[in-house]
Amino acid sequence: MSAIDWKPDPSLEDNDDDHGASKKQKKKTEGRCVSTRRFTRVPFKIIAALATVYVSILSSERYFYYWVQTSIERTDMHVSEIDFPAVTIIPINFTSVNVSKKSQRFSKAYNLIQSVIWQTPMSARLTEENFTEFSDYDNWNFQTWGILESWQFNCKYFFTECQWRRKAMNCCDIFRPGKTFNGFAFVFNSNLSSGRDETWPWSVAASGAYSGLNVRIRRHYSQFTINTLGVIVHEPTQYLGVSIDYSSEDRIVIPVEPLRFTAELDVRARPVNMRRCYFENEVTLLNQSRSECIYKCHINYIFIKCNCSLKLPEGYTFNNENNTDGKEKSGRRICGVKDLHCFNKHKLSLFSMSNIIEESRDNVFTTVDCGCFPQCDHTQYHTSTYTERLSTHAAHDEEIEIDVYFQEETLFSYRSMLRFTLIDLMVSYGGIAGLIMGISVLGFINNFLDHFACCRLPHDS
Repeated sequence: MSAIDWKPDPSLEDNDDDHGASKKQKKKTEGRCVSTRRFTRVPFKIIAALATVYVSILSSERYFYYWVQTSIERTDMHVSEIDFPAVTIIPINFTSVNVSKKSQRFSKAYNLIQSVIWQTPMSARLTEENFTEFSDYDNWNFQTWGILESWQFNCKYFFTECQWRRKAMNCCDIFRPGKTFNGFAFVFNSNLSSGRDETWPWSVAASGAYSGLNVRIRRHYSQFTINTLGVIVHEPTQYLGVSIDYSSEDRIVIPVEPLRFTAELDVRARPVNMRRCYFENEVTLLNQSRSECIYKCHINYIFIKCNCSLKLPEGYTFNNENNTDGKEKSGRRICGVKDLHCFNKHKLSLFSMSNIIEESRDNVFTTVDCGCFPQCDHTQYHTSTYTERLSTHAAHDEEIEIDVYFQEETLFSYRSMLRFTLIDLMVSYGGIAGLIMGISVLGFINNFLDHFACCRLPHDS
């Protein structure tokens, strides 16, 4: 038998070469696809990252700029859960019984001043001639005319009858005397009045006429007759009220519509100019109430516009010096009768609780913001006054009746709270990153561990 020489099958060698070339081609194609896919992801990742940053910024604005919101907490809060408002009664227009020319002129000048300070409807009809009529009073400080001493007010003679919660009361037990700008006042239920009742502020549990405070005031006295009364309904912790009511009619009816405001403690984290209220300890640090802040703002505005200043009533902290010499120790001139025209021109009411001073002229609307914020926990008392004449002529000649009461037994309670907390912001960031870029904390940890060889799983497992 002849030997047979083995030779490799040429077809197998060709197949191996073809297989190697095929593998190389495949790897080359895969590498090109990987590179293409890798470079294609880059712009998409950049776009996704930019979108994530943009949406996160929008979400952050809700946190930094729209954080506090006030919403209705209750619609059935009962009036017994809040304090009854404080009531300040001030005579603002009188007629002297003395028929002498000097006395009549004196009363006319005083009524002119009161009309301007209170901004009564008559003040809108005053012209410059009305103020030049009293040129001899120009340098006379109208706050030191001694009119309070000549009137000799006494609650025993000022009031004829008082009722509180439909029960007859001694008027001198529930009212305290006080002073305001160029006037005398009687104050009820105020924590700031001198010699106040320790049980103030009082509350009521009913609504409707005669359910709150009802008083009758004498018109005629030995030296004067009261024509018009002013009534300020305000918070027991403030000197000023949201609304000012005045009338010369026989009966002044003042239904009160309160609104209750509270705030969560978390709101304290935001700046005051964003939450627009002070917490109790912040008011203590400021050492002034909101009404004192507004008084200061109005007086500074008067000084800017009229180049004179006013002395605050007793109990206010703006200026404690005794300014009876027509000039403050700071050098500011005390306002006199000659400055009334400037007062009236700028429509300044010294009894207003408004935080905004309107200075619109020639159909151009502009305002000045005093920046005096209330306490975060407070009650606003809004009034809608109406007046009427009593049926008998004798009653009109003798008395003026004032009736202050809650219009409804329930009220709205509002609460300020954080609209977007820090936790909400974190959740927002996480949701945005997960939605747009697919990022999560667990995915980040896994990606971090995959970069270490000891933590990688074998490919064949």
